[in-house]
Amino acid sequence: MASGNTQMIDVPQLVLDALERTRDYLTPTPLEYSRYLSEQIDGEVWLKLDSMQPTSSFKYRGAVNKVMSLTDEELSRGTVAVSSGNFALAITAAMRLRGHSVPIYVSSEMEPTRIKLLRDNGVKLVIHDGDSWATEMEAGRVAKEEGKVHLAPYNDAIVIGGQGTCGYEISQQLPDLDAALFACGGGGFLTGGAGWLKHHDPGVECFGVNAKNSPAMHHCIKADRMHMVDILPTLADTCEGNIDLDSITFDLSKRHVDDFLLISEDEIAAAMRTLFYQHRLVVEGSGALTVAALLKNKALFKGKKVVPVICGRNIDPEIFKDIIA
Repeated sequence: MASGNTQMIDVPQLVLDALERTRDYLTPTPLEYSRYLSEQIDGEVWLKLDSMQPTSSFKYRGAVNKVMSLTDEELSRGTVAVSSGNFALAITAAMRLRGHSVPIYVSSEMEPTRIKLLRDNGVKLVIHDGDSWATEMEAGRVAKEEGKVHLAPYNDAIVIGGQGTCGYEISQQLPDLDAALFACGGGGFLTGGAGWLKHHDPGVECFGVNAKNSPAMHHCIKADRMHMVDILPTLADTCEGNIDLDSITFDLSKRHVDDFLLISEDEIAAAMRTLFYQHRLVVEGSGALTVAALLKNKALFKGKKVVPVICGRNIDPEIFKDIIA
């Protein structure tokens, strides 16, 4: 599934290519100042609202970049994709721009409310009996056996370049930032954004944020090797699961990311409440990871100009109401 030797992957160039490829389809998302969070660290906090992308998450960036890179011959062979939720919405919408559809493999363990969301948005689902890791493997197997193009949500250099357009926008909107935080599942968003920001200014600190219940990249980086880790259910369900053992995001994380921060379920819920009551923002669990990390590590960010990226807002209204009540 990996796309290319990681030593040869030039993230800044991938981002520049993506900007050219997606210019007619992506609109920069807002950067919103947070007085409340700024006071918490005696610095400046600016929320990058990538939850405002079409399909309500950052995933649209990489999906559009990937789909627009496909040749007519590749599209005619057919495509297969796998998702924990947000990529399904994004890749379906991106494929519609080319007049095509794609079957999306999802785990039978996915929350029923998320499956309903996908179906309500016209996503063509294939529900696989297994966890998210097994589902990824199944999608890859089907693509290989049937000669179809596998549209991977993070383990693809072109997808990473698309996600990195968020980092580019941050560098244009706040050129003198000190630090940025990105939610991390498979690491495509993180490595794309951090790869560009380090190119913009090597002094910018870039952090990946994992849920403690799904700490795959955190544990792999700390062990300096890719391996399977124990995964528990998490509010940050779109960042949940293990990572391809050949994923290009592992080496890219070592190259571009300063550190990884772990967040508990209570801390995720508290950050979701903070974002709603202070900014009237509805965010999913993954979307609140970065703010949770900021609030947990105030000393780390004290006096700095910081951008936590809010990556998505696809959450069931009833679950959200229970959390903020």
